Amino acid sequence: MKNLPYYFIGAAALFALAGMAFGLYMAASTDYTLAPAHAHNNLLGWVSMAIFGLYYRAVPRVAASRIASIHFWVALIANLIFPIGIGLAVTNRGEAAAAIGGVLEIISM
Repeated sequence: MKNLPYYFIGAAALFALAGMAFGLYMAASTDYTLAPAHAHNNLLGWVSMAIFGLYYRAVPRVAASRIASIHFWVALIANLIFPIGIGLAVTNRGEAAAAIGGVLEIISM
C-alpha cells in the first residue's frame, strides 16, 4: 500500500476530530454516559493509529509489506467498531460489537 504512513496518520486525524466533536457534544449536553466510548475512540483511534503511522514512516521497509496493509484495514475496522460497541454496551444495548471490536483491536496490535 503506497503511502501507508499517511493513511494511518490521516485516519488518526479523523478519529481525533470525531473524538473532539463527541467530547463537545457530551459537554454541551452535560451527559457523560458515553465517556468510555469517547475515551476509547481517542486512545485507540487517534493515538494508536498515529503511533502506527509514525512507526511505518520510520521503517519504510516494513510499511511496504503486505501484512502492513492488512494491519491498516484491521486497525481501521477495529477502531470503527470498538467505540460504537462500547457505547452500545454502556447503554445496555448489547455487548457483541464491543467484544468483536476488542478482539479486532488485539489482532491489530
